[in-house]
Amino acid sequence: MRRRELMLAAAAAPLAPAYGAPWKLRIPRLSAKASSGQSYPALLLGQALAAAGVATALEPTAEYIPQRRALLELGADRRLDVVWTMTSVERERLARPIRIPIFKGLFGWRLLLAPPEQAARLSAVRTLAELRQFSMLQGLEWPDAGVLQANGLNVVTSPSHDVMFRQLRLGRADAFPRSVEEIWWELDRHGQGLVVVPQLCLRYPAAVYFFVAPEATELAAALELGLQRLRASGAFDQLFAQHHEADLARARLAERRIIELSNPQLPAQTPLDKPELWYRP
Repeated sequence: MRRRELMLAAAAAPLAPAYGAPWKLRIPRLSAKASSGQSYPALLLGQALAAAGVATALEPTAEYIPQRRALLELGADRRLDVVWTMTSVERERLARPIRIPIFKGLFGWRLLLAPPEQAARLSAVRTLAELRQFSMLQGLEWPDAGVLQANGLNVVTSPSHDVMFRQLRLGRADAFPRSVEEIWWELDRHGQGLVVVPQLCLRYPAAVYFFVAPEATELAAALELGLQRLRASGAFDQLFAQHHEADLARARLAERRIIELSNPQLPAQTPLDKPELWYRP
């Protein structure tokens, strides 16, 4: 093994007594789509730790937990051991990131849900200046809300994910930007009276990481080692394709007009210089 991998393996070795055999790791239910231990992040988490030589038993919480609150619940004396969420400077102050983007940046590829009459208007948008004439719906504490605001967009926030679709139908906002990983699932379940805006896509750099408690150095080392091994073996790409290939094919990103946005909340340590970690159509 390379020197860095040997160091990571050595760091991971002492962790087993703290978590038992197999390690029992508490994970959150962050959304309806991620409510099962069979979700893509949970499967990737289990495979990564197995690749690091660790057997795991994942224990999802019974209830949904908002993302920021989940980060605050990390730690041996709290409710969670591992969380996955979009990174930001603030979130990396709260918890320890494993800086391998588990969705390859898909959460920065945004299609728009909108009522049909607004979708027709939005499909003609060609520039960021034109997009600023419309209002965008986002979650109250989501990093995406700050990204859109930093780009001069008018953002309407809501504390409830499920309520947002009704707000959109009632005209409280013109569109709801959703990642290509989320939008088709949400359209099928919550999209009555809504459509995906044709031809248009927003893109900004965004990374979803596994996060652990700041003091969980051994768990962090095991996760990094396992993810790197999955990438080297091709298992990472295989699992990614299995869970996202259909959504990406449906999105037809290469045929869309892409409006690039900046993300000032992105930490400087984000590995944007490693193209192999990111999806490109």
